Amino acid sequence: MSSNSENSIASTQSVSRWGRGLPSKCHCGLDVVIYTSSSAKNPGRPYFRCPTRLDDHLFKWVEDGTYEVVVDSWPKLAGFDSELSAAKSEVSVELEALQAMVKELKEEVMRSERENQKWKLMIKLCCFCLAFIIIVIVFGILMFPKINEQRLFLGYG
Repeated sequence: MSSNSENSIASTQSVSRWGRGLPSKCHCGLDVVIYTSSSAKNPGRPYFRCPTRLDDHLFKWVEDGTYEVVVDSWPKLAGFDSELSAAKSEVSVELEALQAMVKELKEEVMRSERENQKWKLMIKLCCFCLAFIIIVIVFGILMFPKINEQRLFLGYG
């Protein structure tokens, strides 16, 4: 097929005839092949073509298909942009809530640490008092053994 007939096919075929985007199959069911133009008007320009190379079979310039893919992707990208903005807002709200929770937890930890210090002090004080009482009892038993004997003798013990 001559390069002039390739150009005329491309210019006369409508986009809807071959569909938008990058074709993979011709209407005849054959897989599309990418060829490179060797015409003087379009040297080195790649195009999709049915391997049969018949005039009523698929022909499409690669950049046209690529352009259609890009143009068709813009609405999807806009949708992604709005979804991303919504996700950022949600994350921002969640982040603020998590930061508030972290602040509350830090405060709770500080309260718990103060409470633990109070209890440790109370335990130390109780141990000191208990030790003092034990020392007084032992000292009393050692210093006043006859009082204990008298109580036992009188039946108080």
